[in-house]
Amino acid sequence: MNNSVVITGLGMITPLGRNAGDVLAAISAGRVAADRPVGFDVSPLDCSLAAQIHDFDANEYFPENKTLRLMNRDAQLAVVAARQAVCDAGLEIGADYDPGKTALFGSTGLAGMPVDAIAALVRNSAGPDGRLDLEGFGARALKRVRPVLSFKILANMPICFVSIFEGICGPNAIYTPWEGQGARAIQAGIRAVRTGRADCALVGGCDTKSHAFGFVSLQQLGVFDSWKSCGAGTTPGEGASFMVLETEQAARARGAKIYARLTECSAATVCDENHEDTCAAVMGALGPGSPDTLIAAGDGEPKLRKRELAAIEELCPNAEIIYPKKHIGDLFAAAAAVQIALAAKSVSLAGDRAIAWANCFGHGSEVASFAVEAA
Repeated sequence: MNNSVVITGLGMITPLGRNAGDVLAAISAGRVAADRPVGFDVSPLDCSLAAQIHDFDANEYFPENKTLRLMNRDAQLAVVAARQAVCDAGLEIGADYDPGKTALFGSTGLAGMPVDAIAALVRNSAGPDGRLDLEGFGARALKRVRPVLSFKILANMPICFVSIFEGICGPNAIYTPWEGQGARAIQAGIRAVRTGRADCALVGGCDTKSHAFGFVSLQQLGVFDSWKSCGAGTTPGEGASFMVLETEQAARARGAKIYARLTECSAATVCDENHEDTCAAVMGALGPGSPDTLIAAGDGEPKLRKRELAAIEELCPNAEIIYPKKHIGDLFAAAAAVQIALAAKSVSLAGDRAIAWANCFGHGSEVASFAVEAA
């Protein structure tokens, strides 16, 4: 037990709920957040759906906090979800754990800026042929944007803001931009706690792709290709999820509730995302035995769904399968944290040594699976 890593706090903001229990209940009820996006025209794009959060206001959680003005939407989602996780764990950093021995590993996406925030920068940086004009960028563009734009445009800033809000000074790293990198961030937190490099770790991710800039970026990257060819595919979403990790011994000593024990994690880097054996190989590395519940990674993209289903039929044909992304959209850099948090909540509700697997497959070259069990 001394070396076991457990999850003691969950924080989550998604289009279908603001905590893992509500999200699971919404999924069970068949609710789907995907709809025509508000705020921009999708008619020129191959995907016409988005899973947006319509009622989020960070000021509800941090009233009159001037730092919020420096933050992009994904950063605001991150600091709120992180605070939820820390509070849910009943944790006071600085009292329960030394800030210098508290780790922070998080994942963020790219293209998190709404178009209107950088329109002046882009417009004044373009030359007569539409290409980047460095002279115009220096002479005109930079004078037409506020200096604080850098706080909103840099991919590392959401996790930096989490460290500021929570007073975390220990080991840290930021991973970007896809789900597999989110899984690597969580792996880093597990490793830091398990080896004693940190006494406690806050891990998770945030992403916002449900705006015009995000959609255009995904279209250019080919993420929407299956919508055009098959009429189904990835639905961009937004949200954040964070978890508190501790050793089981320390968690029990301070009387913390424990959602789940993280028993195994398996990850791989693949050169070809469509490699037929990837899903089965990564899931199979979790070891013998079959989970009661599988938090699946399929998000509507036909090739991914086919590969994952083949692995499920081979390795855990009797597991209850839950597809969060079909209901809350694909949260990309935040997806891995959502998948694992839902797995942890699922086994905590089931009890009696229930086991769940969480798949973190998606866009990018990193894939991972995690096994959790009721503690």
